[in-house]
Amino acid sequence: MVDETTPIRSRFIPSTRFFLALLVCFAFVVQYAQRINISIAIICMINRKKFGFTNEQIETVDRQTLFFEEKTFLWNEWNQQIILGSYWAGYLLTLIPSGWLSISLGAKLMCSIAICISSLATFALSSIYFLENSSFLIIVSLRILIGAAHGVLFPVTYTLWSQWAVPNERGTLTSIGFCGTNLGTSFIVLVGGLLCRYVSSGWIHIFLLSGLLGFIWLPLWLWYASDTPAQHRSISNNEREYIVSIIGKNTQNTHRRPVSLTALPWNNIIRSKPIIGVFLTEFFNLFALFFFLTNFGKILTEVQQIPSQYTGYILACGYMCMLLGTLLAGIIADNLVRKNCMTLVVARKLFNSLASFLPCLCMVLLYFCDEKRPLLGVISVILFLFGSGMAYGSGYIVNYSDIVPAYSGLIFGIATTISSFGGLIANLIAGIVIKQPILEEWRKLYIMFFFAYAIGGISFLLLGSATPEKWATFSSEQSKQTIEETIPMQEKLDRDETIIDEHSYVNV
Repeated sequence: MVDETTPIRSRFIPSTRFFLALLVCFAFVVQYAQRINISIAIICMINRKKFGFTNEQIETVDRQTLFFEEKTFLWNEWNQQIILGSYWAGYLLTLIPSGWLSISLGAKLMCSIAICISSLATFALSSIYFLENSSFLIIVSLRILIGAAHGVLFPVTYTLWSQWAVPNERGTLTSIGFCGTNLGTSFIVLVGGLLCRYVSSGWIHIFLLSGLLGFIWLPLWLWYASDTPAQHRSISNNEREYIVSIIGKNTQNTHRRPVSLTALPWNNIIRSKPIIGVFLTEFFNLFALFFFLTNFGKILTEVQQIPSQYTGYILACGYMCMLLGTLLAGIIADNLVRKNCMTLVVARKLFNSLASFLPCLCMVLLYFCDEKRPLLGVISVILFLFGSGMAYGSGYIVNYSDIVPAYSGLIFGIATTISSFGGLIANLIAGIVIKQPILEEWRKLYIMFFFAYAIGGISFLLLGSATPEKWATFSSEQSKQTIEETIPMQEKLDRDETIIDEHSYVNV
């Protein structure tokens, strides 16, 4: 029986949950290195002389041949956007089933399978060097497979933190984990830019390197991670009791049963204003963000005519600023709430607004950025990434765990599946709109994305919340009544036990 007195706080550093957050961070390093690698590699995969580039726009540099001779491909702008967008076609296929399956199979196993598959597929991308005639079909197919594997990771992370993260540490733990998205991106754009410039067929080495990262992470994860505190091999009793006393007994259950999608309170879900608010802001933010994550390399290189090796440095700096935005938002929000300087609702709306409206400003700046204003373009890109990072620390990305903790992985998977169509649609629109790599063509997209960010930010201000919905907490009466179908981690014997209400921790 859980003691209902105030739990004794367990130290955060060092702790099992802190080191688990570092491993989650490494997993996202792997995911984003493999996700973003194509946006850097494609710069040196295209025979640019065939598509209207002048000699001044094409760098001439002696490249070192390590293992492969120089090889490029004749993919037009439409082909390139299909390649860049194909990832999302696979990504959205697995978001919903992965959130569902992770409750039955566990986050540890699901993450292991996902990274193993994506790493093997990333290695396989290098095969197009030998299969030039079918290169387009192969790379699109493999990118879809990689996206499908990566679609597992975000929903599974929500399932993991529902068992490990107490509410007043949730922003900090999730921001540490999500920092891996920026670290992985910074690493691959920096190293990838150098490989593209100085190594013949540098794109092959980019794929091989990002694939290797997955097999470095895999044994560490298998050795240290666990689905719940009760299953962990080395967690202290004090830390285990601290987590269990706040989140509830469901963190102790080691037996899983399949969750039924039909048992979800669908009527409550579709009528919930906080869910509608976070869904709208996610949809419009991801519509633009996913596009720019895969196209910033092209914008800097083709529109602003910045050499590719400098593009790598710029984007690496930008993604490190995105990491900084993620960490600052998570840590500052948790501290402001803990010290009663503001409620969690105000903190989420503040940082989510910054994550939406700073990119709006950047769209205006990029509208006026051509090859004559490279510094303004660089500042715009860095500011865009810094602002976008705040959503991962204390914005819409974290908000699902606030408002629907018992169903966060599943609802996030459903919402992100729909939102991820935006990533695919934006690339298709760009392939239609952009006929030449010039600013006049890109301005049409900047205007569209400005309004997308504005709508998303305003939606969350009007509808957003951070208070758990009564029907979506682990201790809610409705959850207890359907416990065997909707939350299999909670043991039947614990139905009548009093679990400390999460409300008391959310707005502390």
